[in-house]
Amino acid sequence: MAVLSFSQEHEAGAAIIKNGKIVAAINEERLTRVKNQDGFPYLSIPAVLRLAGMTHNDIEHVVIPEISKLRDILTNLPKFPLEVFKAKGVRAGFVDVLKHLLFSTAIIFRTYSRVAVQHFKDNRRLKRMFPRAKFHRVEHHVCHAASAYLTSGFQEAMIVTADYWGDFVCTMLSIGRGKNVEVAARSYYPNSVGHYYASLTTWLGFRANRHEGKILGLAAFGNPTSPVYDKIKDMLICDGLTVRCPYMIGKLWHKKLPFFKNSLMRQLQAEHPREDIAAAFQHRLEEVFVELVRNAYAKYKIDTVVLAGGVFSNVKLNQRLFEVPGIKHLYVFPNMSDGGLAAGAALYYDIHQNGSLGTALENAYLGPDFSESEIEEEIKRAGLPYQRFDHIEAKIAELLAKNNVVARFNGKMEYGPRALGNRSILYPAVDPTVNDWLNKKLRRTEFMPFAPVTMWEYGDLCYKNLKGAEHPAKFMTVTFDCTEFMRQHSPAAVHVDGTARPQLIREQDNPSYYNILKEYHKLTGIPTLVNTSYNMHEEPIVCSPNDAIRSFQQGHLEYLAIGHFLVTNPEAE
Repeated sequence: MAVLSFSQEHEAGAAIIKNGKIVAAINEERLTRVKNQDGFPYLSIPAVLRLAGMTHNDIEHVVIPEISKLRDILTNLPKFPLEVFKAKGVRAGFVDVLKHLLFSTAIIFRTYSRVAVQHFKDNRRLKRMFPRAKFHRVEHHVCHAASAYLTSGFQEAMIVTADYWGDFVCTMLSIGRGKNVEVAARSYYPNSVGHYYASLTTWLGFRANRHEGKILGLAAFGNPTSPVYDKIKDMLICDGLTVRCPYMIGKLWHKKLPFFKNSLMRQLQAEHPREDIAAAFQHRLEEVFVELVRNAYAKYKIDTVVLAGGVFSNVKLNQRLFEVPGIKHLYVFPNMSDGGLAAGAALYYDIHQNGSLGTALENAYLGPDFSESEIEEEIKRAGLPYQRFDHIEAKIAELLAKNNVVARFNGKMEYGPRALGNRSILYPAVDPTVNDWLNKKLRRTEFMPFAPVTMWEYGDLCYKNLKGAEHPAKFMTVTFDCTEFMRQHSPAAVHVDGTARPQLIREQDNPSYYNILKEYHKLTGIPTLVNTSYNMHEEPIVCSPNDAIRSFQQGHLEYLAIGHFLVTNPEAE
């Protein structure tokens, strides 16, 4: 029985689930080449059908990750606790209370009217597309929870989901047992951790919902306990099993913290470096979620935590949660933000209604691949010189050992924001200056170092405290403290704070990719390479051979290993 789901959020996409497993999944941005593409996924739906070898008539259920009934919306409407305005001695005036109440009411009716209209359009469109299917809707954060828990392989776990908002919920704690996901606590808008971090991103001059990773990298250069911390710590509070933002009123901040006018934020920026500001906000984020997980562990005594939602693209936060006393196992869904909603929605329905069982996600290679003839045709069309190698992995390793940059395009595209070897740029991790000069080639402005890929069996040689988090380490979703060996032999992949966000690769997950590292290790004695995403600045990761060749030329890269072909760039600098 095949289940299809699609999302129209800012990372629109589609996924097909069969017998409790993700058969195919892709996000619309990879096909339209527009970063964080939203709207109806006109290209993703036929793409996943094609990848799964199915037709529209094979789909028996279509699941949409959004609630629809007025009863459900009223259940999840933004709560209005008066104590929100009494935190730390700040008392709400009548005007503030009225503003919040009016905003909450307006957003309910505006959102419900938009949802009602959209659902009417969707139902008409879907009935034409899938004439045999039944249609279902699942709450936003339940979809996030399902994506994490039902692909974790655990039979019991605490599930934490957090983002800007979805169906009026911003943070949710659930308990997963067997096939069931039971909601324990919800934090409602405007108590939005996603808004908290997105606001910081904007205030520091970056683009919200896109550059939060740069803020995380920047934070490592600052002092997390500088005077900035005391001035901003009350913006985010853990209250038992919920998270509150006491100064937030809808999309604005309380008059005590008028960031968008001229008060505290301008003062902070005038008196403190942006590194310290970023560090203080990051530190508070970590503290609040550590307290949340500690409280949940004290109540439920479950030693496993699984995570999803855009907030958990913050890999340093994920490390801190794994380090909470009592927590022994961690997992983060590889497509943790709204790009993974479709997979979560379809998994939830399939496993709860169709009798399927959840299983651990072995790899994230769920997108399209291309035949050798398709690849060669694109190379010829570009007029680039190339050679074919039966065992191209050894040739790639040889080039890398001689300090060449090699872009790699091979097999199925990865699902989620991380390049995991099939759409990656590889380079030796021995040169600490690479973060500067390679980013310039790719026209990027990054503060994070490049991430490493390391052979699975050498994980403990390179990283500390891996046990219990090896699974998320396969998908680059958590940082670890680096060992002295890693700092000495692969400094290009170690951040200023001594951590790295690794991908641990096993031969059975990606034999060709693994063999590149194996051959490189034979030549150098180093089991690690730099792995950065194959894309130009502000573009999605490449999807097709044409995308790969265009980015290869634009980045003035030296070599492109595309399938069994090695392409050289005569114009490389």
